[in-house]
Amino acid sequence: MDTATASIEQTRSRLVWTLFTGNAIGSTAYIGIATVGALIAEDITGSKSVAGLPGATGTLGVAAGAAALSWLSYRFGRRPTFTLGYLLAVVGAGIIISSIVVANFALLLFGMIAIGVGRSVGQLSRYAAGDMRSEERRGAAISLIVWASTIGAVVGPPLIGPTGSLALTFGTEELVGPVGVTFVGFVLAAALMYFGLRPDPLKLAVSDPGTEATAEPQPIARLLQQRTVQLAIVAIVVSQVVMVLVMVMTPVHIRDHDGSLSTVGFVMMAHTLGMFAVAPLTGWLIARFGSRRMILAAVLVFLAACGLAMTAGDASTPVLLVSMFLLGLAWNFGFVSGSTLLQRGHSVADRLKLQGFADSTAWVSSAAAAASSGLILDLTSYPTLALIGIGLALIPLVPLGRVPATT
Repeated sequence: MDTATASIEQTRSRLVWTLFTGNAIGSTAYIGIATVGALIAEDITGSKSVAGLPGATGTLGVAAGAAALSWLSYRFGRRPTFTLGYLLAVVGAGIIISSIVVANFALLLFGMIAIGVGRSVGQLSRYAAGDMRSEERRGAAISLIVWASTIGAVVGPPLIGPTGSLALTFGTEELVGPVGVTFVGFVLAAALMYFGLRPDPLKLAVSDPGTEATAEPQPIARLLQQRTVQLAIVAIVVSQVVMVLVMVMTPVHIRDHDGSLSTVGFVMMAHTLGMFAVAPLTGWLIARFGSRRMILAAVLVFLAACGLAMTAGDASTPVLLVSMFLLGLAWNFGFVSGSTLLQRGHSVADRLKLQGFADSTAWVSSAAAAASSGLILDLTSYPTLALIGIGLALIPLVPLGRVPATT
């Protein structure tokens, strides 16, 4: 490797770690509002029935942000669009603080849309990192960015209580404190994107063999006809839907069987570890066995996770611990493998188009899964919810059969 090539690789590595740090900060910021959004809604309206709306609205914001920021990235680059996304989240946090002060539910929902746009930057960062690596190293880069969310999951929750107490000492509402974490976190993330993503990651994107880096994007309809694209998008969407469908109702199921908040926290910690902690290993496995085999592994692990959940009609803690860990692990395998496969063999222009489409589809589907899961649980049972998860988890087997085993 000559000196110029080595310098470019060093710059790419620096940019990947900048994206990693930005996602770690952004996920920490997001945890603040994700934890208290439902509480804010209940305090403002006095009703539990609307407590889930901030989360659903934020998810739709992620979907909108994924599509819009991917489109803008192709025209203006990653650096300005990622900075814009995080700045919109800063504005959203400010709006939510205002909603608490004036007790306005509409302001809360509006602020959550902007927060969701900021959250989409963290999701798109995995693609930005993957773009700068060759095909055999792309899975490792994507999994590294996904793993950054572990930091937010660990650092964010302990800040909730102390910042709430701090807000009270300043004479404001307690829930302003956690939202303040969101505000400050997204300010730091925006600053990091603006000052740290130099040169723009798109300028150092690696073109796969047989593609043209400057090619104009193909129509999305033509791209969606490719079998590898179909498999990648199905893997991403199904992984998100099955995970959300079962996961969001697990705390309710535990509480319905007189489980404590400590039990809920313990079970969800196991789930989070499955989702993020093993991400670096997933990258190695993709490089070793290929995306297709790892998507098949995701299907099998989903079947095991949902099958175990079906036996937890009494909310047995040991069973749910293992089930939720496996549910997170299956999501990790499917989400990272699908994201890696989505970029394979495409020009940078086509990658951007596919990235926005895949993520917006996944997050809209996720919002639908979250909204329907409560209705399903109310009308049927937790084992039935898990059974539906098994049915959905089998969907990727159809496109898997159409893709060569060497993929």
